[in-house]
Amino acid sequence: MGLTIPYPGPGPEDSRRPPDALVLEAGAGGALLRRRDVRTGPVAYDPGRRRMHLLVPGGGGEELPGLLEWLEWGGVELELTARTPYDSREAAVWVRPPEPECGTDRVDLVRLVSAAATECHRARLLRSGWARSRRTGQPLAFS
Repeated sequence: MGLTIPYPGPGPEDSRRPPDALVLEAGAGGALLRRRDVRTGPVAYDPGRRRMHLLVPGGGGEELPGLLEWLEWGGVELELTARTPYDSREAAVWVRPPEPECGTDRVDLVRLVSAAATECHRARLLRSGWARSRRTGQPLAFS
């Protein structure tokens, strides 16, 4: 899925504070990486837990609950969490390794969180059988 390389150490933008990570299910993370409208920084994959770790600037993980609420995702159960600070030595596989041109300083946190929430929700709908009900023509139950 990616390549296994050691983390080269913090870049210039990381010298003040270590990066945080947004953690999401691998299917949602893969869908997010395929989107062209969202810029991500370094991305690691944990095959044991089937989770993607998207590195964001230090402090970004602490903003996740507030951003989700502001983006009106607050009441929706998502498999989207944050690790603050992220220890890059835990990365089993780098999908997008840390590089100067792919650093956490280039991440638009609001856009990334919005897209990650959308993909997490989409993945949850697909797992719940929503896609199967759409193929059969039977709508979801509403109350």
